Amino acid sequence: MEIPVNFFTWILALSPILVILILMVGYKWSAAKAGPVSWFVALIVSIAVFKADFKLLAFSNAKGMVMAFYVLYIIWGALFIYHVVDEVGGIETIGATFMHMTRNRVFQLMMIGVAFVTFLQGVAGFGVPVAVGAPLLAGLGFDPVIAVAVPLIGHSWSVTFGDMASSFASIQKATGLNGADLAPWAATFTGLAGLFGAFFAVHCFGGFKAIKQNWLGIFIIALSMSITQFLVALWEPTLATFIAGIVGMIVTAVIAKLPMYNTPEMQYAGEAATTAEAPVGKTVTARMGFNLAFAAYYALIIIVAAVEFISPLSNFLKRLPTLVLKFDKYATGYNWVTQAGSSTSVALFGHPGALLIYAGIVGIIIYAAAGVWKGEYLGKVLNKVVKDGVNSSIATTSMVLMAFMMVESGMTFTLAKGVANTLGMIYPILTPLVGVLGAFMTGSNTNSNVMFGAFQTQVAKLLGVSTLIMAAAQTAGGSIGSMLAPAKVIVGTSTMGLTGREGEVIGKTLKYCVILALLLGILAWLMLFIFFRHIY
Repeated sequence: MEIPVNFFTWILALSPILVILILMVGYKWSAAKAGPVSWFVALIVSIAVFKADFKLLAFSNAKGMVMAFYVLYIIWGALFIYHVVDEVGGIETIGATFMHMTRNRVFQLMMIGVAFVTFLQGVAGFGVPVAVGAPLLAGLGFDPVIAVAVPLIGHSWSVTFGDMASSFASIQKATGLNGADLAPWAATFTGLAGLFGAFFAVHCFGGFKAIKQNWLGIFIIALSMSITQFLVALWEPTLATFIAGIVGMIVTAVIAKLPMYNTPEMQYAGEAATTAEAPVGKTVTARMGFNLAFAAYYALIIIVAAVEFISPLSNFLKRLPTLVLKFDKYATGYNWVTQAGSSTSVALFGHPGALLIYAGIVGIIIYAAAGVWKGEYLGKVLNKVVKDGVNSSIATTSMVLMAFMMVESGMTFTLAKGVANTLGMIYPILTPLVGVLGAFMTGSNTNSNVMFGAFQTQVAKLLGVSTLIMAAAQTAGGSIGSMLAPAKVIVGTSTMGLTGREGEVIGKTLKYCVILALLLGILAWLMLFIFFRHIY
């Protein structure tokens, strides 16, 4: 007996996602509150409608817990190293170093609002780029609303490979696709988003006048970052955004020094587009040398490279304890079968999250040797990590569990088949918009991929097109959807003292997000049906 696919079962399969939409958009609930409710709805529907039994529910949730741990290990590790550096004034020093390289407003914006926030996304993510970038821009005199909107736009392209590629890990785990096969496609979509995103960030500040006067420099900076991300993603996805941000800062520093961009008339291109409102920000100063401030991140690059290239070290870490669960074959009452297999494998001491923690510890040692680290800082860092990590952990875990139940009870298949039957070949154009929707609802590309990744690949299979390209379009959509995520917008407005003006910020970013999602959707359609029809 097969799962009946009709309007009734389709709507009920959609109900956990509808609950998230209603609670988060309609009632302004946080993802941490809405996630557990949507998990409970998925549990009830999977039992009552899709005939899931206790064994399926237990096994699918156990698999989900292991996958959630895989992702959260990265999140908590990234927060740890970020707060270690921030506690000694390293983040402020890094920002100050780049703020004073040019008087050209457009390249100040490119340095802080695009390159530096991309770097921050590579090492921390989860609102940090906006929380740090917005006050820096406001401190330079940018309009407060622009100061929040620009980092939202400028960092969004890099989210998939940011935060040690936690979102990229989630799309792999949700779809079962091989990371090495998926990386070039995902990097292609997000790289294109980066090219457009840089111009959109400048347009948000100074309109077409600012673009016209500085287009070549903007293009070179954005292209260098996109190409770097692509090349590094082929080698080590966890470093792709991190290194792209560093390259972007270096290239911006070089471009901004060119005589053609340092004439008086070029320094304030687009300034008329801002308001006369007094900026709300903070004055930043370099509290130490740049190399000392960057020490923990130098350590991260060295540690990741060592694990990647020194085989004895890599093999040693692989022999240490690993978390993995094995499961027998099981099925629903409709005979929707989940084959025997194992959960996600988490190498406890070789996982990217562990490498982040190692780098943070090395950073503490270096800062202590330099006399800038005090004993009480560790407690402060751990308190901040817990404060920042708990809500995102609750949201991520509940949505991962919900997604596993939906996949293994046949709910995701029901959604996919209904969409494929209704929209057919038109659907791929909308694929990135689905990713945007997931990020908007949950505040996270990671959660968007967990929620919709399996759905997107199942639609691809039903349409007979590439699962790799569909998954790449999904995660690219989830990435750019970050510029609309209410949780990130609120981080920016609260940091800037603009509470209650979130609608103004979203009004600035919405048009850029929708245009970019449609462009990526058209690219996906052309890839799937014209240029790469042989890729599956």
